[in-house]
Amino acid sequence: MSHQPDNPVPLFGSGPRRSLNPTAAGIVLGTELRRMRAERRLTATRAATLINASVSKVSRLERAESPPDPRDIEILADAYGVNPAERAQLRSLTRRAREPEWFDRYTDCAASWMQRLIALESDAVYYCAYEARLAPGLLQTPEYARQIISDGLRLSEGDRVEQRVLLRQERQRRFFGQPAPPVARFLLDESVLHRQVGTPAVMAGQLRKLLEYSDRPGVTLLVVPLNSSVVSNHGSMAHLRFASGGPPAMVFIEGDDDAMYYVKPDEVERRVEVMLRLSHEAAVPWRDSRAILLDALKRYEDG
Repeated sequence: MSHQPDNPVPLFGSGPRRSLNPTAAGIVLGTELRRMRAERRLTATRAATLINASVSKVSRLERAESPPDPRDIEILADAYGVNPAERAQLRSLTRRAREPEWFDRYTDCAASWMQRLIALESDAVYYCAYEARLAPGLLQTPEYARQIISDGLRLSEGDRVEQRVLLRQERQRRFFGQPAPPVARFLLDESVLHRQVGTPAVMAGQLRKLLEYSDRPGVTLLVVPLNSSVVSNHGSMAHLRFASGGPPAMVFIEGDDDAMYYVKPDEVERRVEVMLRLSHEAAVPWRDSRAILLDALKRYEDG
């Protein structure tokens, strides 16, 4: 049962070490390269000259926005004077970062700006999401997801819709189906429960799933009521924290057709403060949230 105390979770911290997936390996590689360059007091321009590339390429490499070239990594390792252990780590991260991701077969169905979140969410040790418009993607039923995709993207029924539904189901399986899933906290604006997606039966099925997940160990689902005094300017936010040795903590903010990722500690902390206020000042406790969900379910079942 999820009646855990509503205590703030530290922004940063350690946890069990996990093997890095390709996206995480690329992020850690970029972070290490940026740290090594800064410690040697070398500019990005100097690093770009070393690998005969543009400054933007160095920037993309350090932000893990493009696949690393092993030759570039070797040249930079020489220039930074790394020790044998550091060189071995850089090589290992480079190899891993160049491997395909599990969702590559869904590339046509996943917006490029969503792919980093999809790659990292199941590897987090702590995941907190706030949703103001729709049920969280990690908690959507196939029927609810299918309706959103068909209506929102104006796609006709067929492979294009079903592939997107399958992607969401695979995300859920990888997130919740692993031996030690992330500790998850979902903050759901009450308006989501009033916004009918599809038929009453579709909504009833979605609410049953939300109730089911609210009872899972390690999962907390809280409702932010309509009369809350705490308001977010963003309709969809997620805070991810990783085990020691993994990527830095980050905040993902989704827009209408793009997203922003924040990893600098001050930027993360500023946005997580909003989520903590939503969680601990605005959201009602677990039992009250469950009662709100049950009331909404009854409305749709009666309708």
